Amino acid sequence: MDTIWLFGVLLLGLAMQVEWLEAKPSAKKAARIPSFLKVCHRDSPNLNKCARESFEALRPQLMGGIPELYIPPMEPLIVPEVKMDQDSGAIYLHSTYRNVKVTGISKHTVNELRLEPSKLKFIVSLTFPKLHMESEYSIKGKIMMMPLLGDGHCSIDLRNITLQTELIGQEYKDNGVNYLKIKDVNVQYQLSDVEIHLDNLFNGDKALGERMNQFLNENWKALAEEVRPLMTKALVDILRASVDKLFAAFSYDDLLPKGKA
Repeated sequence: MDTIWLFGVLLLGLAMQVEWLEAKPSAKKAARIPSFLKVCHRDSPNLNKCARESFEALRPQLMGGIPELYIPPMEPLIVPEVKMDQDSGAIYLHSTYRNVKVTGISKHTVNELRLEPSKLKFIVSLTFPKLHMESEYSIKGKIMMMPLLGDGHCSIDLRNITLQTELIGQEYKDNGVNYLKIKDVNVQYQLSDVEIHLDNLFNGDKALGERMNQFLNENWKALAEEVRPLMTKALVDILRASVDKLFAAFSYDDLLPKGKA
């Protein structure tokens, strides 16, 4: 198992939270944008400045989540259980993570936030200085033909995670009102450093466990490329599901009114 695989636990955890929100009974179209959200006008020369201010204003709300915008509680992000399997390339693993707790999501930096209404394009780049994850794990499989077996406590620190996202929308009408839906999602991500520790590897064999933890920490970059397509797809699916839910609740003119005000 490599550290990006555990990053996948975070991504799937977010996906589970999105699915939980979507599993609620369907609500009617929202009547108005929440009062705490600053509304920006699509023809304003200061559109991107306004959008960034609006985005930054949401940071304190992330602690407890923003149900009105279909954003789950993020600080900490709690996921009861995630199961992950991969059986291709150099990684053959079956794993389960329970009582997953992730901290650091709300402490992000906005590198870029750009809206291009004429193209229905939304671009955002975020950096998370550090994400820390704790969970109970159970894992069995092989990495680069090396056996991996364990059942215990897991901790991981991921540093300087940069996420670049480009969303392209498409307009449609519902009862004569303009709405948006996601047409395309492009995602790229990078991380600069990872520290991981898995307790109780190989039925408590301390020497074997220390060597495997050392191997994982020394080789995470090479192993990361094995699961990059899987992680990218997970990010795309999460973003598409959550943003489409937001777009379906508020009209385009509600989210980004015409005019220069």
